[in-house]
Amino acid sequence: MTILLLCSSWQLMAQQLEPDVLDEIELYNGDKITGKLKQIQRGELTFDGDKLGDLVTIKLRDIKYVAARRKAYLIETVQTKRYVGILLHGISPGWVRVVGVNDTIALAIQDLDQIENLDKRFWTRLDGNASLGYSYSRSSNIGRINESHSMTYSTRKWLFVTTGDLMYTMDEGYRGIEKADLSLQGYFEFWKRLFAITNAQFQRSTELGLNARYQLAEAVGPILLKNRRHDLRVASGISGQKEYSTDTTNNGRSVTAEIPVFVNYYLYRLGKPEIKLQFSNGMYFSLTDKGRFRLDQNVTLYWKIITHLSANVQVYVDYDSKPPNVDAQKVDYGTVFSIGYSF
Repeated sequence: MTILLLCSSWQLMAQQLEPDVLDEIELYNGDKITGKLKQIQRGELTFDGDKLGDLVTIKLRDIKYVAARRKAYLIETVQTKRYVGILLHGISPGWVRVVGVNDTIALAIQDLDQIENLDKRFWTRLDGNASLGYSYSRSSNIGRINESHSMTYSTRKWLFVTTGDLMYTMDEGYRGIEKADLSLQGYFEFWKRLFAITNAQFQRSTELGLNARYQLAEAVGPILLKNRRHDLRVASGISGQKEYSTDTTNNGRSVTAEIPVFVNYYLYRLGKPEIKLQFSNGMYFSLTDKGRFRLDQNVTLYWKIITHLSANVQVYVDYDSKPPNVDAQKVDYGTVFSIGYSF
């Protein structure tokens, strides 16, 4: 019965879609643009105008009316409420109607926090960015290539995120991946301002004596703050891991358990220059290795240069009170400069 109801709902939604009709926006200054709505995020709308030849970014406060009925969208407001539907002109300036399967909701345009299209094609539902940097010091004869990326994929209920950071080092004594952090995360919001995450992660840090760490974590927590400029979330739960030391005589520890505490904070500054500051902090308290504490901390500043390009500065600090290799350092830190491309 549930499957039949879902199929019926999507059939009703499909009847409301008009895939051949261009999206429309009207500004308070009287300008009207037709084309394709690409994205709404953090107080800005990105639009592909059919007569402009390029993407344009418009502040939501400047938009009088907006209509997008080519496809269904997953719409999230600054109050963390979610709706699925198409966008039609509001009954008054500065408002929009979200027409769903069973009802119509009136929202202030400036209350739209972000939208994701629910296109059936996989690639059109991907969003992300990738950055690349290189540094070389003649005095130490050390060269490093730094790569990082982040991609998201949205469904009606889940947000899937994959992120990665790699540092490839070239010097007289070592050539290879010195540091790596790759993760795949499933994210689900429920009951007002709570969320749950499932995180699978691979890490490597030769400085901390870690050749490889495979980790799986489950966590739940609240959204403490969310508005146009700030996003603060905290979660905790349980994690399990398997480690391998850089010391070849150590065949790796047995599977261990930890209590993780995740703190993620975003600061957004719209306008020119457009800046985003991301703070990601993971603290791990061991349940099986008495007295062991780990810290993974990253602070990244994104400075948007033009539509798709940004300059990025990342500062990282990693700490392990009991590293896998007893002869390794307990602290690793550094700064990474790179140029990023968003898509």
